[in-house]
Amino acid sequence: MRVALVHDWLVAHRGGEAVLLELARMFPEAPIFTLVLERDNIHPDLAKREIRTSYIQKLPGAPASFRRYLPLFPSAIEQLDVSGFDLVISTSHCVAKGIHAGQASHITYVHTPMRYAWGQRSEYAPKGITSLITRPMFEAGAAWLRNWDRRSAQRPTQILANSKYVADRIQHSWGRSAQVVYPPVDTDFFTPSASKRQSYLAVVGAQVGYKNNSLAVEFATATDQELRVIGDGPAIEQAREKAGPTVVFEGHVSQSRLREIYREARALLFCGVEDFGIVPVEAISCGCPVLAYGEGGALETVIEQGDGMTGILFRDRTVAGLQNANHLLTQQLEAGRFQPESM
Repeated sequence: MRVALVHDWLVAHRGGEAVLLELARMFPEAPIFTLVLERDNIHPDLAKREIRTSYIQKLPGAPASFRRYLPLFPSAIEQLDVSGFDLVISTSHCVAKGIHAGQASHITYVHTPMRYAWGQRSEYAPKGITSLITRPMFEAGAAWLRNWDRRSAQRPTQILANSKYVADRIQHSWGRSAQVVYPPVDTDFFTPSASKRQSYLAVVGAQVGYKNNSLAVEFATATDQELRVIGDGPAIEQAREKAGPTVVFEGHVSQSRLREIYREARALLFCGVEDFGIVPVEAISCGCPVLAYGEGGALETVIEQGDGMTGILFRDRTVAGLQNANHLLTQQLEAGRFQPESM
């Protein structure tokens, strides 16, 4: 059986790429189709694979600035040729699920319906004075993308969702049911240690607007709480501008350093609405409690009651709300909760 793998884009290694990596290991002969590629920035096991890119790879500024070509993404994914394959497996948070698979069976693993077009589009909408002109254009483009997203979602033979939260959104947005298959987390690597936890809090992941990591920075600055920010992204400069002296930006770190942070940190702050959230599961696997905003995939992994308590959920997404959650964390830690063997 000839298998093809399809992924939105390959320019970094994050949660979506972790899923692709596991699929690539399951199907070692399968070529990978994607919009654009920066081979030096992806996992070595993916970098050595046969990877076929779309026409966007050759456009001016690509692949570094490929996102400017968002309106072309649907046509670019549809023009990728996967004819001759028996099975197509796509991993999609944007357009990969819209590939034309022809006569092949097509299974798509969906991280989210396209954020730019649906519920989180306000995070990407133009802001400032110029938005009076550009916002109507953005909304018209989003409406077009929603229409394409809904139509193309009827193509796959079967849809898998990375959480119950995403499965509900798939039903609402596309009118299709999806089976939930949680994404892989390396719990053999992310394990607790005997070292004593330190006083700092941590934020981990891509620094992008919808993850709302700026709230963690504002909280740490307002309360003189030490915070380590792990990861890079377009929102990092805005976070730096808000940061006080207790906030340390470590940028991209190795897996070993990441595990060390999970093992040392007093807690992980998780302030955004995530589709699933691999980072909290990694932290929990290292015995690190999680302070998470109570919406999205975090509701499926962060348990705030009982013997298996793994964290605290907060519903007021403000500095005061996070401060209250941190106070509850202190009380629970003093009561001896969040022991690694019980998480």
